[in-house]
Amino acid sequence: MTFPQLEIDVQASTLTKAIASIQTEAKHLFTFQDVKATILFRLDGRVLSSFYETKTSSSLLIVIKWVKDIISKTKEELKHGAKSIKYNKNIEHNESLPVYFYRTGNSGILVTILHAKANTGLMEIEMSRTAKRIGLVMDRKQSLGDS
Repeated sequence: MTFPQLEIDVQASTLTKAIASIQTEAKHLFTFQDVKATILFRLDGRVLSSFYETKTSSSLLIVIKWVKDIISKTKEELKHGAKSIKYNKNIEHNESLPVYFYRTGNSGILVTILHAKANTGLMEIEMSRTAKRIGLVMDRKQSLGDS
């Protein structure tokens, strides 16, 4: 005999843990001093989580808006085999910010905006690892019926 309420409670608990794990991974990436912002999108373009300083500059907000505007284009590029995409988004005073898009499993995109003088080599390694870890959790979460 199965107990439907017990099964629902187990699934809810598993989903809650998955969401907390995803947020922890995205927040961890934000703790690096070279990172200005991290945003995790679903493939449909909805934001799952985002981290950036509350006292953020207008130029960073412009970059975040730009990211939201091009996420569907980037999604298509990532669907066709690219694991990551890098753009340099020009901002004020001839400065540009590195913006990275990483595929996270079958259902998400991790976007990281770095400081202009960031150590991109080190950050690429960390961003790739984080995207893989988030992807594993998101794919497991999706297999539980939450799409």
